Amino acid sequence: SDSPTITTTKSPKPGDIAYLFHTSGTSSGLPKPIPQTHHAAVGVLPRLTGGESHASFSTTPLYHGGIADCLRAWSSGAMIHLFPGTQPITAVNVLRAVDRANAYLQGAYPAKYFTSVPYVLQSLVSGSSIHEDDAEAAAAGMNVLQSMDLVGVGGAALPPSLGDDLVSNGVKLISRFGSAECGFLLSSHRDYATDREWSWLRADPSLQPEYYDFMPQTEQQEGEDGPQLFEFVVKPHWPHRGKTNRPDGSFATADLFEQHPTIPNAWRYHSRADAQITLVNGKKFDPAPVEAELLASAVGRRALEDAMIFGTGRDAPGLLLVTKRGVDYVNNQQVIDDVWPVIEKMNSQAQGHAKIGRGSIVVVMDKNGGTTALPKSSKGTILRRQAEKLFKYDIEGVYGDGATLGGSPPQKVNVPDSKVLEELTKLFSNVLGRRVSPTGDLFAQGVDSIACSRLRNSISRAFFDTDKKLPLNIIYEQGSIDQLSKYILRCRNAADSTMTLNGIAAEEDTDEEQLMLDLVEKYRHAIQAPTGSFDHQNKRVVVLTGATGFLGAHILDLLLQDAKVSKVFCLVRTQSHDDGVRRIKKSLKSRGLATVNMEHEQGTRLVCMPCAISKPRLGLEDSDWTQLTSQATMIIHSAWSVNFSLRLKSFEDQLSGLHNLLELRDATGGAAARFVFISSIAAVSSARSAAERAIPETLSSEPEDASPLGYSRSKWVAENICTTAKVGGSVSPPTINVDSTLPAQEKSPIVIIRVGQLCGNKHGVWNMTEAYPIMLSSAKITNCLPDLGEEPLSWLPADVAARAVLDISFNEALDGPAHGSKYHQRTPVYHVLNPHQGPMWSEMVGWIADEMSTDNVTGAHKIQIVSPQTWLHQLETALEHGNHPARSLLHLWKSMYAHSDDHHESLSVVFDVKRAEAASEVMRRVQPLEKEAVMSMWAWIEKNIYILDSVTC
Repeated sequence: SDSPTITTTKSPKPGDIAYLFHTSGTSSGLPKPIPQTHHAAVGVLPRLTGGESHASFSTTPLYHGGIADCLRAWSSGAMIHLFPGTQPITAVNVLRAVDRANAYLQGAYPAKYFTSVPYVLQSLVSGSSIHEDDAEAAAAGMNVLQSMDLVGVGGAALPPSLGDDLVSNGVKLISRFGSAECGFLLSSHRDYATDREWSWLRADPSLQPEYYDFMPQTEQQEGEDGPQLFEFVVKPHWPHRGKTNRPDGSFATADLFEQHPTIPNAWRYHSRADAQITLVNGKKFDPAPVEAELLASAVGRRALEDAMIFGTGRDAPGLLLVTKRGVDYVNNQQVIDDVWPVIEKMNSQAQGHAKIGRGSIVVVMDKNGGTTALPKSSKGTILRRQAEKLFKYDIEGVYGDGATLGGSPPQKVNVPDSKVLEELTKLFSNVLGRRVSPTGDLFAQGVDSIACSRLRNSISRAFFDTDKKLPLNIIYEQGSIDQLSKYILRCRNAADSTMTLNGIAAEEDTDEEQLMLDLVEKYRHAIQAPTGSFDHQNKRVVVLTGATGFLGAHILDLLLQDAKVSKVFCLVRTQSHDDGVRRIKKSLKSRGLATVNMEHEQGTRLVCMPCAISKPRLGLEDSDWTQLTSQATMIIHSAWSVNFSLRLKSFEDQLSGLHNLLELRDATGGAAARFVFISSIAAVSSARSAAERAIPETLSSEPEDASPLGYSRSKWVAENICTTAKVGGSVSPPTINVDSTLPAQEKSPIVIIRVGQLCGNKHGVWNMTEAYPIMLSSAKITNCLPDLGEEPLSWLPADVAARAVLDISFNEALDGPAHGSKYHQRTPVYHVLNPHQGPMWSEMVGWIADEMSTDNVTGAHKIQIVSPQTWLHQLETALEHGNHPARSLLHLWKSMYAHSDDHHESLSVVFDVKRAEAASEVMRRVQPLEKEAVMSMWAWIEKNIYILDSVTC
């Protein structure tokens, strides 16, 4: 016979390669081939029930996720209909294709399983084209989806509002998760009649941890909001792994998930670890959900082709909008006006560092009505590196000097002095896109750091004949538009600019000191004299603020370890009890403080209460307020905004919160709870007596004793609020106690603890936003560190400081009966700091220089020890080419070091600690910092404080 003979040499084995899959795209734009085995093709996919009578309908391309749909149908004995690749995917075309599929074979095999990417679902229920009848198409699309037994979605993020809307309309929505490397992994399959949590994927506990697991992120950012994240890791025993990237043979997917607070084994996709935007301060957020939500909005569906958030390595994020072809907008401003209400709503729900400013929006709109699309993968996800390269100059325009709304430089204006306030107010409104009160505090009105930078340059060009170089922090330093206008007038009308700046500074200090006294008067509190005393040894119920902060987390950790503490109420600035617990867990773990079983303690000894302490009754629910007033025996107020850029006026919310907490103390009954206020040595570090002797552990009645920062002055005000009272209807001035001991009958339940410079705990974990670790980390980009001479490292480890705070707080010597009206006049003060005058700064930087010079792994160069002025110059130069958290503190360091040669003396203030040592055993045992501890902190700094390169295109 002439027929060819086909000889089969071997039967395929499960592990043989069946075909090559490719990724949806990389940052370079080139896909990577991933081998797929026969077992992966048919052995690890879930089977469909009812396959003999029902069909699937897939809009996903076969060259990507559609192949899994096809193989799943075949292995289930089910028919599958594929959307024709030659047709554009519009709502009308998809509906027509479904109708024809259902008519096939006289409807014997109706499509009951619909699978697609988010874009298709969005098109079906909203209409995606301006040429279609949106309302009619949306209704028809919803009807089709409601008729399905299952509607599967995957490949990208489905906007939460869209998914919720589908489920509320009876659509049986299932979210799927898989990868080219490992195939199908998870889905949100559940009881659709009772469980509406469509976005939460369900893990099989029998497969954990042998086949896959959720690994907590090891690097937690200080001050970072948002959920605790876990990376999904596929283990070596998983039946299909086309790739491994760990020594044990597992595959870390870089996909991050958050855990459901109440549903066991339920996980929601959060973001890609490699797609998150990391700002210059190290804070991160995922841009994809925000972009998807904007495009899913009514204005997004009508007018926007694309949206992309940018900002990696910058102070704040920005937003790039691409309008749809054919949409009639006159200019970019009109586009921004249209989308701004949607962005405002999203900002109200976003983490603080993820909010989009109006002046940070860029619109791409072709003058001829065309558009430029963002580069995307086959799944529709943005290829960010390529997009940032394509729109490089638009993005740089947002952050460039002098940029204002839409990236246009401000115009020179001939503004007479009488019109400065009016024109300045207009400038703020133009840049921010909203009205700003001329007399209101700018920080409280949401004027962020990126807006300040752009406003500063705009003011320089608009109000001065030459481009005047204004101080970096001028916006926050002046505090309001009104004060800023006065500053501009003084500068414009002075003959000598140097004398002007010095005169302005002196005048402003006088104004600030008067404001300090005024704020004490405004917030002074009628402190009640308790009629009895709690037995603190037998009943310790503590209300704690600042539990997610650096010191507060260590205090909470020790409280939970103390068997005598029956309950801790944590007041957390959050929206729910569960969210508060999550934030506290994250805070403790990030500092190596997970020493207690949080799951066991939650609800029993640890209670988290969402609050807003500047609001009446702390913004608490009535039931929460009642719990506190009926149970609390101690209030430890550790929360405070640590922002050295702000003027005193911007701390009013903090002072209002202190006032409200003192009212809580009064409401706790006849025997008022002890109140412990965590202050700072900065409240008195400029005391005139400092040159002659150690600053005593007593109250200050002189505003000039505080260092000239808004933060320091706010602490001075807070201390004096704690010690003032209204007696017999009249206001009495603060009574300053200068004694080191108090008679037993006059011992006060209000205690002030001034904390000094803290440093890393026993694990080396420090505060990522602290000035000193950021300064030390700057060596990575400058190859130098400043010579601060023989400045002593009077630094106290945070865990030691927390122990000292609790020693003092629970000190029995503070208990005693009240004694008439004098009770409130005695407020003891304690200094918690390292009293030793060594080692010196020069010794420490020598240790670090030696460590860096021998680091063969990173190839780091040996650092130089230079003058502070040289270091500042090197730092500014380095920041021109890249980004580092030091940028946010540059103005502070300039004010300290740029023009001063005598900074060593000013930084070597000595504080008395006798009273603290008498009250705290751990304070009596404090030792000088040792090299081992310093190098442990340096190791943490190297790992956790990042260098962020500029966007390179």
